[in-house]
Amino acid sequence: MGMATPSGLDVTTALAVAAEAATEAGRLLLELRRKPVEILAEPGHDIKLKADQLAEERILGRLQQRLPLPVLTEESGAHDGAGPDSRMWVVDPLDGTFNYSRGMPMCCTSIGLWDQGRPVLGVVHNFFLGQTFTGIVGQGAWLNGRPVAVSGVREAGKAALATGFPHQQDYSEALLREFIGQVQDFKKIRMLGSAALMGAYVACGWLDAYVEKDVWLWDIAAAVAICRAAGGAVRVRPGAAGPWAREVACAASPELLETLEERT
Repeated sequence: MGMATPSGLDVTTALAVAAEAATEAGRLLLELRRKPVEILAEPGHDIKLKADQLAEERILGRLQQRLPLPVLTEESGAHDGAGPDSRMWVVDPLDGTFNYSRGMPMCCTSIGLWDQGRPVLGVVHNFFLGQTFTGIVGQGAWLNGRPVAVSGVREAGKAALATGFPHQQDYSEALLREFIGQVQDFKKIRMLGSAALMGAYVACGWLDAYVEKDVWLWDIAAAVAICRAAGGAVRVRPGAAGPWAREVACAASPELLETLEERT
C-alpha cells in the first residue's frame, strides 16, 4: 500500500475538521451514556444502539459543513457517490458498541480520509478516556498532540497481538482451532472489542500487531492511516463478507507483518 498524496487538499485542515467532528460526537455519546442505553437490535454477536445513529448524524453534519466530500459510514452506508476509488470520509461513529453499552471505556469515534483506496489521515477518539489518536500518512502520528511511533518489534515471540472475531463469523470448534494455530506463537494476545482502538494502539507502541478478517472498512479506516503515519507496516485486502469487508494487518515492523501474513 503506497503513500497517499491527494492533490488539492490541505491535509492539516482536513485532520482538524475530522478531529473536531470526532470530539463533538464523543461529547454527545458521553451525554447519552448518562441515560438508559436504547438498544435497537441485537442480531447474532452484534448490537445496534440509537447512540450510533445520533453520533453519526452529528458527525455527518459537521463534515458536510466544514469539508464536504463523499462519505462512507457504518450506519447509513455510502453517500454522494462514495466508492472504492473515491476521495472520501470513512466514519464509524461508535466503534466498540457493546463495550459502550456496558460502560466499558474501550470504545471510540473513528473518522478516516481515504483517497483512491489508500489511507490519507485518521482520527480515533476515545471519549471516555480523553485520548485522541491522530495521524497523517507521510507526516506523523500523535496522541493528544504528542508524537507517537510504533514499537519496532520484529519477532512474534516478543509481540503483543490484538485481534477479534467478526460479528458474522461463527464460533465453531474448527474455526477456533484455526485461530489458536495462528496466534499461539505470540507473546500476548489481546481482544479489546474495538478494531479502531487496537489499530491505534499499534501506532503508539502499546501493542505490536493487529490482525482481523472480514472487518468493515469503517472499523479500520482511521486506525490504518494512523498506524501507517506512525511508521507501521500495514496491509489491507478485500474481505469475503461484502463489498466493504476487509482483511487487515497492522504491524510494528515489516518483519512482523510478514509473520502475520504467514499465520493468517
